[in-house]
Amino acid sequence: MTLTDAVLILLLAARIHGTDDAVRASAKSCVKKLPRGKRELIYNVINSHSPMDLVALMAENLQLDD
Repeated sequence: MTLTDAVLILLLAARIHGTDDAVRASAKSCVKKLPRGKRELIYNVINSHSPMDLVALMAENLQLDD
């Protein structure tokens, strides 16, 4: 799994379920599948007071290839 895959999973969890618990659970399921050097962002989501807000901020700052 790549960090891009994990972020996509978090964005989908936020969009589909719309709850902090769902986003946090998705992050927990992804974190161990990532290389150790790429886990910090996902741990920030898990430990966040409001994971939905953090994922929304991540979505606003995505750089997409045109």
